[in-house]
Amino acid sequence: MIETIEALMPSSSLDISSALMIISLCALIDILSPGVLTVTAYLLLTQPNQLSSRLFVFLFITQLGYFITGLLLYFGGNSLLKRIEQLSQFDFINWFYILLGAVLVLISFSKPKETTKKRLISFIPKNTTIKGMIILGIIVFLIEFVTALPYFYSIFLMNHQTIETTPAILIIIGYNLVMVLPSLLLLGVNIIFKERLQQFLIKIRSKLNEAPISSLLVATGVIGAVFFNIGLRGILN
Repeated sequence: MIETIEALMPSSSLDISSALMIISLCALIDILSPGVLTVTAYLLLTQPNQLSSRLFVFLFITQLGYFITGLLLYFGGNSLLKRIEQLSQFDFINWFYILLGAVLVLISFSKPKETTKKRLISFIPKNTTIKGMIILGIIVFLIEFVTALPYFYSIFLMNHQTIETTPAILIIIGYNLVMVLPSLLLLGVNIIFKERLQQFLIKIRSKLNEAPISSLLVATGVIGAVFFNIGLRGILN
């Protein structure tokens, strides 16, 4: 990973505006976080009245992890990147994600027996808590951050261009906000067009409630696709 980042570094004569444009492009690449979008969609469907509080806690935890990692890398975190590189180089981890994702997707197409259905329904969470969102945020961050090559590249680019500390920290904060922009936009749409959106979501929820097992299998397939995407990103990186 370090060799890749160093090879992609532009010349030191690159102006600040061009460097900011490159960082912005990296942020746009990182904007489609599968884990964050999946959790956002889940909360939108299951916790419409508590969406803001639950989503803000979840996003705060995930982005706090990225922000701390960004600061550590900015203030001479080569050793940290080497450790992250060691994690991302464990191909068995990435292949584990791909294999697990593929298995979950295949399970989503299965037809369980009635006894199995009752057991599965008992595992479907009826509500979410702040503590649960904190734990979920930590899990999503730990799963996804090892594949965040554009983020790592942006931090090293700021060091390469010797951008001062205060502007660099503001850029890291802005980068983190861009990463969760789709979730924030969905939250804004929910607030502004709540009645119209809720009418649409009620129809979806009613169909999900009529067939909870089918809903669970669909969710399993989505989670499997997320894991498959994360593993594939790790291998490509």
